[in-house]
Amino acid sequence: MNMKKIIFLFVAICICCMANAQSIGRNFTGKILVNTEGGNKLALSFYNEKGVDIVSITDWYKDFTDNEIHFSSLGNSISTFKSNLRALQVKYEQWVATAKSNNVKEVEKEIPCQISYMTYSCDAFSGNATKVVVKPYFVVRNYVPCCEIRIWQHFYDRSPNYNVWYLTPKDIPFLISAIEKGYEEHIAESIQKQQTEDLFK
Repeated sequence: MNMKKIIFLFVAICICCMANAQSIGRNFTGKILVNTEGGNKLALSFYNEKGVDIVSITDWYKDFTDNEIHFSSLGNSISTFKSNLRALQVKYEQWVATAKSNNVKEVEKEIPCQISYMTYSCDAFSGNATKVVVKPYFVVRNYVPCCEIRIWQHFYDRSPNYNVWYLTPKDIPFLISAIEKGYEEHIAESIQKQQTEDLFK
């Protein structure tokens, strides 16, 4: 193998690692953007509805033309979403430990935890959905554990939409931390906006 091939291989490996690395940033709309180890790109937005602070988590993917498209979005009160994720993390860690101690190579089982939501949307067909189902699954493939939040959007007249958020053992606490950080920034920005508006009376 010559030097050019070695350099190319090294760069390719680095790019793959970076693609699956956790990070928090901003997307083109200014929303908090969370890249998970599991490979999802989740955009967080915050708003208040009837006195309740809401976080909406939107999964984005790239289509065949490399354009980023909104696929699915789950919204709930910040406290409820965080509570759901913490309960999921506890059970997930228990099952990861069980899988490792028993040398489990392959398994797929629904996790007895709830991922509840107040609002839901999914691409262009969201208004036509008759039912939305959100369930977390514990999956081990070739000894590697993963939590999959599976989302089905059902319709009367066609096959359901199906989407998955892939979360590694580190991703759930990372997502909780991102929600907290994003909400703090949202509050700070709201205060700053109000203070600026108050200058003009």
